[in-house]
Amino acid sequence: MRNVAIYHCSIRIIGRSKGRSAVAYAAYCSGTKLYDKEVRKTYNYTGQNSVVHSEINLPQNAPTIFAVDRNILWDAVERKETHSAAQLAREVEVALPCEFTRQEQIDTVREYIMKNFVHKGMCADWGIHDKGDGNPYAHILLTLRGFKPNGEWASKSKTIYVLDENGEKIPVIDPETGEQKLRIRNGKGAEKLWQQKTISTSDWNDRSKVEEWRAAWARECNKRLDQQHQIDHRSYDRQEVDKASTIHEGHVARKMEREGLVSDRCEINREIRELNEQ
Repeated sequence: MRNVAIYHCSIRIIGRSKGRSAVAYAAYCSGTKLYDKEVRKTYNYTGQNSVVHSEINLPQNAPTIFAVDRNILWDAVERKETHSAAQLAREVEVALPCEFTRQEQIDTVREYIMKNFVHKGMCADWGIHDKGDGNPYAHILLTLRGFKPNGEWASKSKTIYVLDENGEKIPVIDPETGEQKLRIRNGKGAEKLWQQKTISTSDWNDRSKVEEWRAAWARECNKRLDQQHQIDHRSYDRQEVDKASTIHEGHVARKMEREGLVSDRCEINREIRELNEQ
């Protein structure tokens, strides 16, 4: 049976709290050898021959050296994020339609990245992997901070005053006195306290962005797919289509199949596709 276009787009955060390294992920995505200064460890994926293309795309104000040396880029990320539970990067994994030529795969991924991430202020380090099993895919690693005009990392969040319906600052009230709280500053007298809150400097972590990015991937692919092979980021239920959804197989299951074994997950998908055709 001829392979046909499938939809797959998963998005997750790479965080230090789970012992993950942005440098390690960058090495894997690009099939290169990188050294993580923070943990003094080398990650070598140069023997991984499945990486057929990799590149780095930078937003405005990002240091140009980042595009030349990904080790410098991700070292800078690791060095900037000092918290033990810091979020380091965002990974987007997409399945590439097997109908595409290699150049179409590269152009589709690049245009998707530029429109949705780089033009919004993120650095993107990505690679296309193809093991020759009919399931090419791309790993996209994104930074979580923007840049100041001078090329320095911008803050992820900022503190602002909470305002009432009239746009006025709201005082912090002492429950014992009923009066506005004061903070004594050494040599500068008392300072009134106002309610404040911390907000993100970007909308990159809004839950709605995941849906937006998943839909954008389908649109970018569909520009190059004929009508018969259009893909949709929505489940069959959301599309109101009377079909069962396949499950994610994963590289382990596909490796078993290539070696002549039968994977339960692949077998389930074969049965689902057969039922859907009927």
